[in-house]
Amino acid sequence: MAALPQGFLSRPARIEDVPAVAALEAEVFTDPWPAHLYVQEVGQPLRFQIVVDTDNGFLAGYLFACWQLDELHILKVATHPLHQGRGIATTMLAEARSEAEKASARAVVLEVRPSNRGAFRLYRRLGYNVIARRPRYYADGEDALLMYLPLAHPPGA
Repeated sequence: MAALPQGFLSRPARIEDVPAVAALEAEVFTDPWPAHLYVQEVGQPLRFQIVVDTDNGFLAGYLFACWQLDELHILKVATHPLHQGRGIATTMLAEARSEAEKASARAVVLEVRPSNRGAFRLYRRLGYNVIARRPRYYADGEDALLMYLPLAHPPGA
């Protein structure tokens, strides 16, 4: 599994993380989720949520996912612009994959904007494949690419 750089720590998301998560969301996404959606998500069953903090408590990234039958669906993943390119998103996605594998999931899925070239390249590098296009998925009318990471299971699992 990918490792975080020194000075960063991954942990489960907590309700007190919501203001920082919502602030980062608003900074990096053109159609951010409002804070109340994160409040509704944190700690709910059938969810996987992590944040990455710097050693001085600064939010460097977050990943929110939910279970949909036997697939883990990545809802949101973001890295603070000051910390992009350091492997934080790669590590969070690896943690989500590990969680899915522990649960014998069939796959990890996510949507990405075609215009988000950096995220698209990251997902492809991690083994995700485009399986569909969702027309006008985002509020501004941009399509979404549905990406799928199949997970292998040992025989008899």
